[in-house]
Amino acid sequence: MDYLVIARKYRPQTFADVSGQDVVARTLTNAITSNRVAHAYLFTGPRGVGKTSMARILAKALTCVDGPTVTPCGICENCQMIADSRHPDVVEIDAARFSGVDAIRELSDTASFSPALARLRIYILDEVHMLSTAAWNALLKLLEEPPAHVRFIFATTEVEKVLPTVLSRCQRFDFRAIGLEDIVTRLRAIALKEQATLSDAVLYRIARAAGGGMRDAQTLLDQLIAVTDGTTANGIDEADLNLLLGAARGQDLATLVSHWLAGEAGAALEMLEHTSAAGVAPATLLDQLVDHVRAMLLFQACGKESAVLRRLGADLVAVAAHAAACTPEKTMRICQLLIGSQQAMRQGVDPRLQLELVSVRIAGLGQLVDVENLLRRIERLEPTPAAAPPRP
Repeated sequence: MDYLVIARKYRPQTFADVSGQDVVARTLTNAITSNRVAHAYLFTGPRGVGKTSMARILAKALTCVDGPTVTPCGICENCQMIADSRHPDVVEIDAARFSGVDAIRELSDTASFSPALARLRIYILDEVHMLSTAAWNALLKLLEEPPAHVRFIFATTEVEKVLPTVLSRCQRFDFRAIGLEDIVTRLRAIALKEQATLSDAVLYRIARAAGGGMRDAQTLLDQLIAVTDGTTANGIDEADLNLLLGAARGQDLATLVSHWLAGEAGAALEMLEHTSAAGVAPATLLDQLVDHVRAMLLFQACGKESAVLRRLGADLVAVAAHAAACTPEKTMRICQLLIGSQQAMRQGVDPRLQLELVSVRIAGLGQLVDVENLLRRIERLEPTPAAAPPRP
């Protein structure tokens, strides 16, 4: 049997399975329960957050033999055929590929026919912002007055490109980026089923690298298990994840920051050369450094027991040592310099040069003075002037 990737193997099959989209799921289930299902829906949001999965679940809920129901059985012919993307009455169209007016005219012609198996004919159009203006115009009349047996579900990552005349004819649902905890919870459950042992630190790093996308997180997990060659009995450590992400080793990262705090610009540049020779991209290293300095700032502000700090999955031993070696003001200044370097890289500055420049600047910061403490010291040195006597 062909291998099925994790993102497809564990695709949500019910409304309750979709992580991080509780508001959308609750609204759709209430619409089904109260028999207020609209003829057209528009799902918008970042990639990999559940738009297409939600569309398929809605299609199953409307066509299940037990339905319309908020809990499709998943075993009837309609549910199974929709899950396998082979139902004749549930048509999935990639608008990025079929963006011309001819494809939409063909859709309009077939929409008038009665369903072959289900009670409804459902059209799921993905990436609808890619449709041409002529294609939308060909669909507008059908979208405004569709046959009673037709439902439309549109999905897009760029809703601003959809025509206002289309938006006014649809019920819009905005899918948000999935929270870190939701992604980690889902990954932990999948890892358990895949018999893969991962620490929470690794899971949180995967979730943060995915940037709020569940599909991206599942793809990274799939690759990480493959990196270990299937040998997961002893657990997957951060070295495996560094190999996958092309990231610097934790010890190298800590050494570089230690050189910064000690004012050793030459040693810091030597460490940059070492990480570059190991194949770490400057942008990736800079992202890691921002995360590390952020962890230092959180350690100084919230303490080592902070839940916010633990979610970062940082090396707390190195973070504690570095946080104790500089003031919060200096930590904030370092963070500002690193963020400025990220912005410079996005504007086209040579990444390696930018890393070298920021390393020399940070190493030369010296010990910053706490301005508030300085003001208090000045107040103690200067006597408070006596109040002037009241005038007669």
